[in-house]
Amino acid sequence: MATLVYDITDKAGPYIAGIRLTPGQTQITLTAEQAAYELDQGTITPTGLPGPSPETPAPVLATDRVEMRRGGLNTRPTAAELAAFVQEQRHLLSTDSDVDLKGQRLFNGRVRINSYTASLTLAAADKGACVIVTHAAARSFTLPADWAVGDCVVVRRGGAGALSWALETGATLALPASKAGHVGIAEQHEEALFKVVSNAGAAAVWAVSGATS
Repeated sequence: MATLVYDITDKAGPYIAGIRLTPGQTQITLTAEQAAYELDQGTITPTGLPGPSPETPAPVLATDRVEMRRGGLNTRPTAAELAAFVQEQRHLLSTDSDVDLKGQRLFNGRVRINSYTASLTLAAADKGACVIVTHAAARSFTLPADWAVGDCVVVRRGGAGALSWALETGATLALPASKAGHVGIAEQHEEALFKVVSNAGAAAVWAVSGATS
């Protein structure tokens, strides 16, 4: 993406387009996307001079260290560990959140919606999706035995008809004692998260949290 050189005006604060300015800095190189907001605010003016081409980020290696700071605590997981964590926690990220590392997408927060009207066995295309089952009559969905550890799906009851779960041969559901008698999604427009917490071959153990009854 091409860049241009901009003069910095006296309206500028310590940052422009998220870039911290150095003492006495009078010019800055930005892409058109970076500059759009700042031009509206009057913090920069165009010089018409082209800037250098942005550097292409180096490929992310699984062994790369990533510095993270939160609540005064610093951690330095590897890129592989961060990617695994993001995938495991993706259901907690907001639907408009994207996670990138050196320009490479780890997570796209726009959750895929898979809609059904008939009973179904969850398939590979449903992994990481929000499955909505909608019908006036009762329907069921079957949890597979071969999904891998960390695979998850949100199931939402879209219709008035009851929505219950079933287990494929070899699969089990680990319910807390308080939910031992639960068999499905509690009511219309409620949903629950199903996640594989262990699997030895084709023997997935599913955990569930959310609106069940």
